[in-house]
Amino acid sequence: MHGLGLIKSLAERERELAQKLEEARRTAEAKVKQAEEEAAKLVASREAEAEKLLVQARAELEKEVERIQLEAEARADTEAKKIRERAEAKLADAVAVALEEVLP
Repeated sequence: MHGLGLIKSLAERERELAQKLEEARRTAEAKVKQAEEEAAKLVASREAEAEKLLVQARAELEKEVERIQLEAEARADTEAKKIRERAEAKLADAVAVALEEVLP
């Protein structure tokens, strides 16, 4: 009889360990699911942040391109004005020389 009690005790201990193992498995699955959800939220947050930074960088780049264009146009206008003034001066000199030649 003593052996039968030992077998019952071992069987009960085995059931308890199996139950604890099942509880540990469920707990681990729940923790894995929670970690996956948190990771997905973190990834989504980082993707949104990256998209925001990309939009911001594009806007800054657009502003910089516009600034450079305006600066280049201003330099081109200034250079064109200088060229025009030099051309007008040379034309005036050429007209004066021509008039001197034609009119005594």
